[in-house]
Amino acid sequence: MFPKQASKRGKGMSHALYRHVLNSLLYILITGCRWCDLPRGETWASKSSSHRWLKRWREDATFEHLQARMHVY
Repeated sequence: MFPKQASKRGKGMSHALYRHVLNSLLYILITGCRWCDLPRGETWASKSSSHRWLKRWREDATFEHLQARMHVY
């Protein structure tokens, strides 16, 4: 369902796991909370990482594909 795993962008931290990003996005969408209220921990991506992936997935239609797959089950 997800695009190929992106490589590290150079120096700095490697990117967040897709599962953690999806957890974070679903939390935002289901609860309607603000980005700054996103929980922190091992199963969550940062708010900036989640927002960046949401933007990227909307541009390449991955987010719509994920939404369609979730409505089926």
